Amino acid sequence: MKINYQKELEKIIKDIDEEKVPSLMLHSCCGPCSSYCLEYLSEYFEITVFYYNPNIYPSEEYDFRVEEQKKIIELTKAKNPIHMIEGKYEVEKFYEMAKGLEDIAEGGSRCHKCYEMRLKEAAKIGKENGFDYFTTTLSISPHKNSQVLNKIAEKVGKEIGIAHLPSDFKKNNGYKRSCDITREYGMYRQDYCGCEFSKKETEERNLKKDKENLRKEMIELAENLDENYMKSSDEKIIEGLLKSEEYINSKNIFCYVGKRPEINTSIFIEKAIKDGKTLAVPYCVDDKIMKAYKIESIDDLRVGKYNILEPDPDKSKEIDKEDLDLIVVPCCSVDMDGNRLGFGKGYYDRFLESIKAEKILLIREKQIAKKIAVSKYDVKIEKIITEKGFYKILSD
Repeated sequence: MKINYQKELEKIIKDIDEEKVPSLMLHSCCGPCSSYCLEYLSEYFEITVFYYNPNIYPSEEYDFRVEEQKKIIELTKAKNPIHMIEGKYEVEKFYEMAKGLEDIAEGGSRCHKCYEMRLKEAAKIGKENGFDYFTTTLSISPHKNSQVLNKIAEKVGKEIGIAHLPSDFKKNNGYKRSCDITREYGMYRQDYCGCEFSKKETEERNLKKDKENLRKEMIELAENLDENYMKSSDEKIIEGLLKSEEYINSKNIFCYVGKRPEINTSIFIEKAIKDGKTLAVPYCVDDKIMKAYKIESIDDLRVGKYNILEPDPDKSKEIDKEDLDLIVVPCCSVDMDGNRLGFGKGYYDRFLESIKAEKILLIREKQIAKKIAVSKYDVKIEKIITEKGFYKILSD
Protein backbone atom coordinates (compact mmCIF):
# COMPACT_ATOMS: atom_id res chain seq x y z
CA MET A 1 0.00 0.00 0.00
CA LYS A 2 1.37 3.40 -1.01
CA ILE A 3 1.94 5.99 1.69
CA ASN A 4 1.06 9.63 1.09
CA TYR A 5 4.28 11.15 2.42
CA GLN A 6 3.05 14.69 1.91
CA LYS A 7 0.24 14.03 4.39
CA GLU A 8 2.76 12.47 6.78
CA LEU A 9 4.82 15.66 6.53
CA GLU A 10 1.75 17.80 7.17
CA LYS A 11 1.00 15.85 10.36
CA ILE A 12 4.50 16.61 11.69
CA ILE A 13 4.24 20.27 10.74
CA LYS A 14 0.87 20.53 12.48
CA ASP A 15 2.41 19.30 15.75
CA ILE A 16 5.38 21.70 15.70
CA ASP A 17 5.65 23.86 18.80
CA GLU A 18 5.59 27.46 17.60
CA GLU A 19 7.83 28.45 20.49
CA LYS A 20 10.65 26.19 19.32
CA VAL A 21 11.64 26.10 15.65
CA PRO A 22 13.02 22.63 14.82
CA SER A 23 16.26 22.30 12.87
CA LEU A 24 16.32 20.50 9.53
CA MET A 25 19.29 19.12 7.62
CA LEU A 26 18.04 19.34 4.04
CA HIS A 27 20.04 17.41 1.49
CA SER A 28 19.73 19.29 -1.80
CA CYS A 29 20.36 17.80 -5.21
CA CYS A 30 20.38 21.22 -6.90
CA GLY A 31 19.22 24.81 -6.57
CA PRO A 32 16.12 24.54 -8.80
CA CYS A 33 14.79 21.47 -6.97
CA SER A 34 15.41 23.10 -3.60
CA SER A 35 13.60 26.33 -4.53
CA TYR A 36 10.08 25.25 -3.60
CA CYS A 37 11.31 23.09 -0.71
CA LEU A 38 13.03 26.11 0.86
CA GLU A 39 10.04 28.37 0.30
CA TYR A 40 7.71 25.80 1.88
CA LEU A 41 9.80 24.37 4.73
CA SER A 42 11.41 27.61 5.92
CA GLU A 43 8.02 28.59 7.33
CA TYR A 44 8.37 25.83 9.93
CA PHE A 45 12.06 24.87 10.19
CA GLU A 46 15.47 26.45 10.52
CA ILE A 47 17.10 24.85 7.51
CA THR A 48 20.67 23.98 6.73
CA VAL A 49 21.05 23.02 3.10
CA PHE A 50 23.56 20.21 2.73
CA TYR A 51 24.85 20.18 -0.82
CA TYR A 52 26.42 16.76 -1.20
CA ASN A 53 26.35 15.35 -4.73
CA PRO A 54 29.52 13.48 -5.73
CA ASN A 55 27.55 11.99 -8.62
CA ILE A 56 27.49 15.25 -10.61
CA TYR A 57 29.30 15.09 -13.95
CA PRO A 58 31.34 16.85 -15.23
CA SER A 59 33.13 18.91 -12.56
CA GLU A 60 32.21 22.16 -14.34
CA GLU A 61 28.56 21.19 -13.99
CA TYR A 62 29.11 20.53 -10.29
CA ASP A 63 30.63 23.98 -9.76
CA PHE A 64 27.80 25.63 -11.66
CA ARG A 65 25.15 23.84 -9.62
CA VAL A 66 26.83 24.86 -6.36
CA GLU A 67 26.61 28.51 -7.40
CA GLU A 68 22.94 28.13 -8.34
CA GLN A 69 22.31 26.56 -4.94
CA LYS A 70 23.86 29.56 -3.19
CA LYS A 71 21.84 31.87 -5.42
CA ILE A 72 18.46 30.39 -4.54
CA ILE A 73 19.25 30.43 -0.81
CA GLU A 74 20.08 34.11 -1.07
CA LEU A 75 16.93 34.89 -3.07
CA THR A 76 14.47 32.88 -0.97
CA LYS A 77 12.27 35.06 1.22
CA ALA A 78 12.35 32.88 4.32
CA LYS A 79 10.63 33.26 7.67
CA ASN A 80 13.41 31.32 9.41
CA PRO A 81 17.17 31.36 8.67
CA ILE A 82 18.61 29.20 5.90
CA HIS A 83 22.25 28.08 6.09
CA MET A 84 24.39 25.99 3.76
CA ILE A 85 27.08 23.34 4.09
CA GLU A 86 28.87 22.14 0.98
CA GLY A 87 29.92 18.52 1.26
CA LYS A 88 32.99 17.00 -0.33
CA TYR A 89 32.97 16.37 -4.07
CA GLU A 90 33.96 12.71 -3.73
CA VAL A 91 33.69 11.58 -7.33
CA GLU A 92 35.70 8.41 -6.74
CA LYS A 93 33.24 7.37 -4.02
CA PHE A 94 30.35 7.64 -6.47
CA TYR A 95 32.08 5.57 -9.16
CA GLU A 96 33.06 2.93 -6.62
CA MET A 97 29.42 2.71 -5.57
CA ALA A 98 28.24 2.51 -9.20
CA LYS A 99 30.71 -0.20 -10.22
CA GLY A 100 28.89 -2.99 -12.05
CA LEU A 101 25.72 -0.90 -12.32
CA GLU A 102 26.79 1.42 -15.12
CA ASP A 103 24.25 0.05 -17.61
CA ILE A 104 21.27 0.05 -15.25
CA ALA A 105 18.53 2.40 -16.48
CA GLU A 106 17.94 5.62 -14.59
CA GLY A 107 15.63 5.10 -11.63
CA GLY A 108 16.95 1.59 -10.98
CA SER A 109 19.28 0.04 -8.42
CA ARG A 110 22.24 2.33 -9.22
CA CYS A 111 20.10 5.37 -8.45
CA HIS A 112 18.79 3.77 -5.26
CA LYS A 113 22.33 3.21 -4.03
CA CYS A 114 23.20 6.79 -4.97
CA TYR A 115 20.24 8.10 -2.95
CA GLU A 116 21.37 6.05 0.02
CA MET A 117 24.96 7.25 -0.24
CA ARG A 118 23.93 10.91 -0.23
CA LEU A 119 21.25 10.50 2.43
CA LYS A 120 23.67 8.69 4.75
CA GLU A 121 26.07 11.60 4.56
CA ALA A 122 23.28 14.09 5.26
CA ALA A 123 22.01 12.03 8.19
CA LYS A 124 25.52 11.65 9.59
CA ILE A 125 26.20 15.42 9.48
CA GLY A 126 22.75 16.08 10.90
CA LYS A 127 23.29 13.66 13.77
CA GLU A 128 26.75 15.02 14.59
CA ASN A 129 25.39 18.57 14.76
CA GLY A 130 22.27 17.80 16.77
CA PHE A 131 19.63 18.41 14.11
CA ASP A 132 16.04 17.43 14.81
CA TYR A 133 15.35 16.09 11.31
CA PHE A 134 16.92 15.33 7.97
CA THR A 135 15.35 14.94 4.53
CA THR A 136 16.09 15.50 0.83
CA THR A 137 14.78 17.62 -2.03
CA LEU A 138 14.94 14.63 -4.39
CA SER A 139 11.25 13.76 -4.01
CA ILE A 140 10.24 16.93 -5.87
CA SER A 141 11.32 15.41 -9.17
CA PRO A 142 8.56 13.76 -11.23
CA HIS A 143 11.22 11.22 -12.22
CA LYS A 144 11.91 10.12 -8.64
CA ASN A 145 9.84 7.51 -6.81
CA SER A 146 8.92 9.01 -3.44
CA GLN A 147 8.01 5.60 -2.04
CA VAL A 148 11.53 4.32 -2.69
CA LEU A 149 13.19 7.53 -1.51
CA ASN A 150 11.33 7.68 1.79
CA LYS A 151 11.91 4.02 2.58
CA ILE A 152 15.64 4.44 1.99
CA ALA A 153 15.69 7.60 4.12
CA GLU A 154 13.72 5.94 6.94
CA LYS A 155 16.21 3.07 6.98
CA VAL A 156 19.16 5.48 6.99
CA GLY A 157 17.61 7.55 9.78
CA LYS A 158 17.22 4.49 12.00
CA GLU A 159 20.80 3.38 11.31
CA ILE A 160 22.31 6.80 12.06
CA GLY A 161 19.92 7.75 14.83
CA ILE A 162 18.21 10.86 13.47
CA ALA A 163 14.54 11.45 12.64
CA HIS A 164 13.68 11.45 8.96
CA LEU A 165 11.22 14.08 7.78
CA PRO A 166 8.92 12.35 5.26
CA SER A 167 8.35 14.17 2.00
CA ASP A 168 6.86 14.11 -1.44
CA PHE A 169 7.51 17.66 -2.54
CA LYS A 170 6.04 17.16 -5.99
CA LYS A 171 2.60 17.02 -4.35
CA ASN A 172 0.49 20.19 -4.13
CA ASN A 173 2.07 21.36 -7.42
CA GLY A 174 5.48 21.55 -5.76
CA TYR A 175 7.36 20.70 -8.93
CA LYS A 176 5.38 23.26 -10.92
CA ARG A 177 6.09 25.88 -8.28
CA SER A 178 9.81 25.10 -8.41
CA CYS A 179 9.73 25.65 -12.18
CA ASP A 180 7.93 28.97 -11.70
CA ILE A 181 10.45 30.15 -9.09
CA THR A 182 13.51 29.26 -11.13
CA ARG A 183 11.98 30.87 -14.21
CA GLU A 184 11.23 34.01 -12.20
CA TYR A 185 14.84 34.22 -11.00
CA GLY A 186 16.34 33.26 -14.36
CA MET A 187 18.08 30.20 -12.92
CA TYR A 188 19.80 27.44 -14.83
CA ARG A 189 17.70 24.27 -14.83
CA GLN A 190 19.63 21.20 -15.95
CA ASP A 191 18.02 18.60 -18.22
CA TYR A 192 19.59 15.54 -16.57
CA CYS A 193 19.75 14.28 -12.99
CA GLY A 194 23.47 14.74 -12.61
CA CYS A 195 25.67 11.71 -13.12
CA GLU A 196 27.54 10.67 -16.24
CA PHE A 197 25.09 7.83 -16.82
CA SER A 198 21.96 9.96 -16.57
CA LYS A 199 23.56 12.55 -18.86
CA LYS A 200 24.21 9.89 -21.47
CA GLU A 201 20.68 8.51 -21.12
CA THR A 202 19.17 11.98 -21.47
CA GLU A 203 21.28 12.73 -24.54
CA GLU A 204 20.18 9.45 -26.14
CA ARG A 205 16.55 10.21 -25.32
CA ASN A 206 16.84 13.72 -26.80
CA LEU A 207 18.59 12.34 -29.88
CA LYS A 208 15.81 9.81 -30.40
CA LYS A 209 13.21 12.56 -30.11
CA ASP A 210 15.09 14.79 -32.57
CA LYS A 211 15.33 11.93 -35.05
CA GLU A 212 11.64 11.11 -34.70
CA ASN A 213 10.73 14.74 -35.39
CA LEU A 214 13.01 14.90 -38.44
CA ARG A 215 11.71 11.54 -39.68
CA LYS A 216 8.13 12.77 -39.45
CA GLU A 217 9.08 15.95 -41.30
CA MET A 218 10.94 14.09 -44.06
CA ILE A 219 8.21 11.49 -44.57
CA GLU A 220 5.66 14.27 -44.94
CA LEU A 221 7.96 16.05 -47.40
CA ALA A 222 8.44 12.88 -49.45
CA GLU A 223 4.74 12.08 -49.55
CA ASN A 224 4.04 15.52 -50.99
CA LEU A 225 6.68 15.46 -53.71
CA ASP A 226 5.50 16.01 -57.26
CA GLU A 227 4.91 12.69 -59.04
CA ASN A 228 6.73 13.81 -62.18
CA TYR A 229 9.74 14.90 -60.12
CA MET A 230 9.81 11.56 -58.32
CA LYS A 231 9.56 9.53 -61.53
CA SER A 232 12.21 11.58 -63.31
CA SER A 233 14.56 11.55 -60.31
CA ASP A 234 14.17 7.81 -59.76
CA GLU A 235 15.03 7.06 -63.39
CA LYS A 236 18.21 9.17 -63.17
CA ILE A 237 19.19 7.63 -59.83
CA ILE A 238 18.77 4.07 -61.13
CA GLU A 239 20.67 4.98 -64.29
CA GLY A 240 23.52 6.31 -62.13
CA LEU A 241 23.52 3.15 -60.04
CA LEU A 242 23.68 0.89 -63.10
CA LYS A 243 26.61 2.89 -64.50
CA SER A 244 28.59 2.84 -61.26
CA GLU A 245 31.81 0.84 -60.96
CA GLU A 246 30.43 -0.67 -57.77
CA TYR A 247 27.54 -2.21 -59.70
CA ILE A 248 29.60 -3.24 -62.72
CA ASN A 249 32.18 -5.01 -60.54
CA SER A 250 29.66 -6.71 -58.26
CA LYS A 251 28.38 -10.26 -58.43
CA ASN A 252 26.15 -10.57 -55.37
CA ILE A 253 23.83 -7.62 -54.75
CA PHE A 254 21.44 -6.86 -51.92
CA CYS A 255 18.77 -4.30 -52.78
CA TYR A 256 15.69 -3.11 -50.96
CA VAL A 257 12.32 -3.24 -52.71
CA GLY A 258 11.28 0.40 -52.86
CA LYS A 259 7.90 1.34 -51.46
CA ARG A 260 6.54 4.80 -52.16
CA PRO A 261 7.86 7.36 -51.32
CA GLU A 262 11.21 5.49 -51.45
CA ILE A 263 13.17 5.29 -54.70
CA ASN A 264 11.49 2.79 -57.04
CA THR A 265 14.08 0.01 -57.38
CA SER A 266 12.02 -2.49 -59.39
CA ILE A 267 13.70 -1.59 -62.70
CA PHE A 268 17.13 -1.95 -61.11
CA ILE A 269 16.25 -5.34 -59.61
CA GLU A 270 15.03 -6.73 -62.94
CA LYS A 271 18.07 -5.34 -64.81
CA ALA A 272 20.52 -6.79 -62.27
CA ILE A 273 18.91 -10.23 -62.61
CA LYS A 274 19.00 -9.91 -66.42
CA ASP A 275 22.70 -8.98 -66.21
CA GLY A 276 23.38 -12.28 -64.46
CA LYS A 277 23.91 -10.84 -60.99
CA THR A 278 22.84 -12.74 -57.90
CA LEU A 279 20.13 -10.43 -56.56
CA ALA A 280 18.96 -10.70 -52.97
CA VAL A 281 16.28 -8.68 -51.21
CA PRO A 282 15.43 -8.17 -47.53
CA TYR A 283 13.34 -10.51 -45.44
CA CYS A 284 12.50 -9.38 -41.89
CA VAL A 285 12.64 -12.48 -39.72
CA ASP A 286 11.38 -10.66 -36.62
CA ASP A 287 11.49 -7.18 -35.10
CA LYS A 288 15.30 -7.11 -35.12
CA ILE A 289 16.75 -9.49 -37.69
CA MET A 290 16.82 -8.94 -41.45
CA LYS A 291 18.22 -11.55 -43.84
CA ALA A 292 19.03 -11.65 -47.56
CA TYR A 293 17.15 -14.00 -49.90
CA LYS A 294 17.87 -14.52 -53.59
CA ILE A 295 15.08 -13.94 -56.11
CA GLU A 296 14.84 -14.67 -59.83
CA SER A 297 12.17 -12.08 -60.58
CA ILE A 298 10.09 -9.31 -59.00
CA ASP A 299 7.22 -11.78 -59.38
CA ASP A 300 8.82 -13.94 -56.65
CA LEU A 301 7.86 -11.32 -54.06
CA ARG A 302 4.79 -11.19 -51.84
CA VAL A 303 3.39 -8.60 -49.47
CA GLY A 304 4.91 -9.18 -46.04
CA LYS A 305 5.92 -7.34 -42.89
CA TYR A 306 5.18 -3.58 -42.85
CA ASN A 307 3.21 -4.07 -46.09
CA ILE A 308 6.50 -4.32 -48.03
CA LEU A 309 7.16 -6.77 -50.86
CA GLU A 310 9.49 -9.51 -49.64
CA PRO A 311 10.61 -13.01 -50.67
CA ASP A 312 9.06 -16.26 -49.48
CA PRO A 313 11.82 -17.82 -47.33
CA ASP A 314 10.41 -21.30 -48.02
CA LYS A 315 10.88 -20.86 -51.77
CA SER A 316 14.00 -18.67 -51.86
CA LYS A 317 17.65 -19.30 -51.05
CA GLU A 318 19.23 -17.37 -48.19
CA ILE A 319 22.45 -15.53 -49.08
CA ASP A 320 25.10 -15.02 -46.41
CA LYS A 321 25.53 -11.27 -46.03
CA GLU A 322 29.29 -11.74 -45.89
CA ASP A 323 29.13 -12.94 -49.52
CA LEU A 324 27.53 -9.71 -50.74
CA ASP A 325 29.57 -7.31 -52.91
CA LEU A 326 27.10 -4.43 -53.05
CA ILE A 327 24.29 -3.28 -50.77
CA VAL A 328 21.78 -0.71 -52.03
CA VAL A 329 20.59 1.17 -48.97
CA PRO A 330 17.25 2.97 -48.49
CA CYS A 331 16.67 5.90 -46.18
CA CYS A 332 14.19 8.45 -44.99
CA SER A 333 16.87 11.10 -45.36
CA VAL A 334 20.63 11.59 -45.30
CA ASP A 335 23.01 14.51 -44.91
CA MET A 336 26.09 15.20 -46.99
CA ASP A 337 28.34 13.79 -44.27
CA GLY A 338 26.80 10.38 -44.93
CA ASN A 339 24.71 10.33 -41.77
CA ARG A 340 21.63 8.29 -42.58
CA LEU A 341 18.15 8.61 -41.11
CA GLY A 342 16.26 5.35 -41.47
CA PHE A 343 12.65 4.58 -40.70
CA GLY A 344 13.22 3.89 -37.02
CA LYS A 345 13.36 0.10 -36.84
CA GLY A 346 17.15 -0.26 -36.93
CA TYR A 347 17.18 -3.17 -39.40
CA TYR A 348 19.82 -1.70 -41.69
CA ASP A 349 22.11 -0.43 -38.93
CA ARG A 350 22.23 -3.96 -37.50
CA PHE A 351 22.54 -5.58 -40.95
CA LEU A 352 25.32 -3.26 -42.14
CA GLU A 353 27.40 -3.40 -38.98
CA SER A 354 30.93 -4.68 -39.72
CA ILE A 355 29.99 -5.78 -43.24
CA LYS A 356 32.66 -5.30 -45.94
CA ALA A 357 30.41 -4.95 -49.00
CA GLU A 358 30.19 -1.68 -50.91
CA LYS A 359 27.24 0.39 -49.71
CA ILE A 360 25.38 2.88 -51.88
CA LEU A 361 22.48 4.96 -50.64
CA LEU A 362 19.77 6.21 -52.99
CA ILE A 363 18.05 9.53 -52.27
CA ARG A 364 16.39 12.39 -54.12
CA GLU A 365 18.07 15.78 -53.71
CA LYS A 366 14.97 17.33 -52.14
CA GLN A 367 15.05 14.76 -49.34
CA ILE A 368 18.61 15.50 -48.22
CA ALA A 369 18.78 17.05 -44.74
CA LYS A 370 21.19 19.78 -43.66
CA LYS A 371 22.36 17.81 -40.65
CA ILE A 372 21.35 14.53 -39.03
CA ALA A 373 22.33 13.78 -35.45
CA VAL A 374 23.57 10.23 -35.02
CA SER A 375 24.23 7.74 -32.25
CA LYS A 376 27.04 5.21 -31.94
CA TYR A 377 24.72 2.58 -33.46
CA ASP A 378 24.12 4.47 -36.71
CA VAL A 379 26.13 3.26 -39.70
CA LYS A 380 27.55 5.98 -41.91
CA ILE A 381 27.14 5.61 -45.69
CA GLU A 382 30.00 6.99 -47.75
CA LYS A 383 28.50 6.68 -51.24
CA ILE A 384 25.28 8.43 -52.25
CA ILE A 385 23.48 8.61 -55.58
CA THR A 386 20.92 11.32 -56.33
CA GLU A 387 19.39 12.52 -59.59
CA LYS A 388 22.30 15.00 -59.81
CA GLY A 389 25.10 12.50 -59.53
CA PHE A 390 27.33 10.25 -57.44
CA TYR A 391 28.73 11.59 -54.16
CA LYS A 392 31.62 10.03 -52.30
CA ILE A 393 31.87 11.10 -48.67
CA LEU A 394 35.36 11.49 -47.29
CA SER A 395 36.02 9.33 -44.23
CA ASP A 396 36.79 11.07 -40.94
